[in-house]
Amino acid sequence: MGTKNRLCGWLATLLISVASLALAHDPGLSTAAVKIFPDYMEAQATFARADIEALVALDVNHDGKVSVQEWQQAWPILEPLLRETLIVRGNNDPTGMTEIGFQLDENDNFHVGGVLRAKGAKLTVESSLIKRLPRGHRQFISVLNNQGTPLAEALLSAEHDTLDVNTDAADEARPSEPGTTFGGFFFMGVEHILTGYDHLIFLFGLLIAISQFRATLWVITCFTLAHSVTLALAAFDVVRIPEHIVEPLIAATIIYVGVENLLRLDNATGRWRLALIFGLVHGLGFATDLKEKVAGMNGEKIIIPLLSFNLGVELGQIAVAALILPVIWWLRTEPALLRRVVPTCSAVVVLAGAWWLVERTLME
Repeated sequence: MGTKNRLCGWLATLLISVASLALAHDPGLSTAAVKIFPDYMEAQATFARADIEALVALDVNHDGKVSVQEWQQAWPILEPLLRETLIVRGNNDPTGMTEIGFQLDENDNFHVGGVLRAKGAKLTVESSLIKRLPRGHRQFISVLNNQGTPLAEALLSAEHDTLDVNTDAADEARPSEPGTTFGGFFFMGVEHILTGYDHLIFLFGLLIAISQFRATLWVITCFTLAHSVTLALAAFDVVRIPEHIVEPLIAATIIYVGVENLLRLDNATGRWRLALIFGLVHGLGFATDLKEKVAGMNGEKIIIPLLSFNLGVELGQIAVAALILPVIWWLRTEPALLRRVVPTCSAVVVLAGAWWLVERTLME
């Protein structure tokens, strides 16, 4: 029994350590906007001061402030970087930002602005600076016409750092984009859970060791409540943990559940606690797709997408549970078969979690 407790304790310590690492290494989120005028474009971008100081030393004397002299010392390195903040391509060669201005506000946000010049009915805007920022950094970019009407929006990353814009649509009303209505977010939630095999394997690992209907219902309820909380917190940007930390953490929760099944066999009680605690982690995973769609939204605008997406996740989850629970309960009526099936399935759960953990850490 002591060995079992030590193993479970080791796994729990691993989860806590990874979570602590996540909180300590936030890759950040920046914003950018490009406004198109007949002969030029105005560009603005906002970064956290820490993002810029990771590239250029500003506060050389470490007094918490950036003096005029320090700005002057940093400028020869800072200026070429700022020119790469945004690059635009049209009929002419790629051009960076010119007429650059910048400021650091009282909240330590670094604002940079400038002018872009390109011609063509179709433009490509590239966030070049994002490649130099910490891994996992995202940038929400909007391209608008001179009336302020959005023409294109995207959440960019180092892997996907360009946005194509059709300037012929500058004077046209932009139709609703697919997937941005109540129904669109609902079906996105359904798709996310049905194709989220890691979430389904985790839930399967929890349920296969439960024999009572009431306990099953309580586990599903706790999992739903937990991931709904972190999904909402992430959507409103209250909690910000990078995807490359969340995804391995989800894999670790799967391993933990499978190992506990193997150690405790038919005595796997208190599963609702695991559903509640680990459900918080899975909610952050659910938020990944949603945040890309609601990037740039704030306040009440996020509520409807959040509710409809979460509803889709829950109904998809219920549909899957309705398929697998009768099989699990039937196994409970066949003790001889159950003794072989539960350990075998639990071992598969452990292997699946281990594969995802390796894939999401060592094989990226």
